[in-house]
Amino acid sequence: MTKDTIVNQCGRNFVVKFIAMKNLVFILSVFAALAACNAPEPEVLTIPSTVAVNDSVVANASKELFISGMTCVMGCKGAIEKKLNATNGISDFHIVFEDSTATVRFDSTLITVDKIIAEVADVAGGGFYSATFLDN
Repeated sequence: MTKDTIVNQCGRNFVVKFIAMKNLVFILSVFAALAACNAPEPEVLTIPSTVAVNDSVVANASKELFISGMTCVMGCKGAIEKKLNATNGISDFHIVFEDSTATVRFDSTLITVDKIIAEVADVAGGGFYSATFLDN
């Protein structure tokens, strides 16, 4: 055997193996593409909104409160505002996080001052926040 015969023999084997590997990769790619095309569409869920709008409440009273227990804007402030704005008898409840004060506009024939304080204390299962009305 000569050197050229060995190189030619290795070269042919390499080319044959390379072509076989290339064909295998192509077949696997086609199979993967076909399998992906047959995948079912994901189910789209519609989550109903639970935010109540108190358009029918006519505010005849307004008070300022001090809210204690808040540590963050998104979680604490947002949770309190969401619950109180959805409470029957309250037309608007807004918190200024920086000084922990809130302004509430409400219909005093539908909700009492004590009930508003109780609603704040009941947010997130209770025990986190407390409200005190500020003297005007």
